[in-house]
Amino acid sequence: MKLDLIFTGVGGQGVVVLSDIFCEAALLDGFDVAKAEIHGMAQRGGSISAHVRIGDKVLSPLIERGGSDIIVGFEVLETARALPILKPKGSVVVNTKYIPPNSLQGSGKKLTSESLLKLIRGRAGTVFEVDGLGIAGKLGNLLVVNTILLGAVSALPDVPVKQESFERAISGRLKEKYINLNLQAFKLGRERVLFS
Repeated sequence: MKLDLIFTGVGGQGVVVLSDIFCEAALLDGFDVAKAEIHGMAQRGGSISAHVRIGDKVLSPLIERGGSDIIVGFEVLETARALPILKPKGSVVVNTKYIPPNSLQGSGKKLTSESLLKLIRGRAGTVFEVDGLGIAGKLGNLLVVNTILLGAVSALPDVPVKQESFERAISGRLKEKYINLNLQAFKLGRERVLFS
């Protein structure tokens, strides 16, 4: 058994925390885990990605081009940028938020959320579009978008990690006053995939 995932977004979206929780849940279920992060200019709102590999035995943390089973995208542009790493017919879980990069300001280039989602749909085998901000807004805290995405990816049929292990990893990683909110966000993210 082997599963390779790319978590991608921009600095400050919780990519590192989410990938850590995913790895912790996989470890709780007895999987071998390897992880690598690519930060770039993440502290200034730039790209960040985490390569996560789980399986019976994992030898290297980095995922080669065309080797990722799943992309977990925190926003649409970074998700589109990660598409070359996705396997043919791979799955994508994407937050539908679009954050235009500073480099496009004044360039005359017009990228839209819908044009990027169309690109993602054309390349991936399965795409789950998650309105993370909308769900988080209903919960009253926009900082739980990453936990909503974790719930969504946990519901994919290819992910062998148990729901209870994800919940234990969330509870073990976060401050006590945020645990219930994040568990609720995780549940809503799961439902977004399970009932779509």
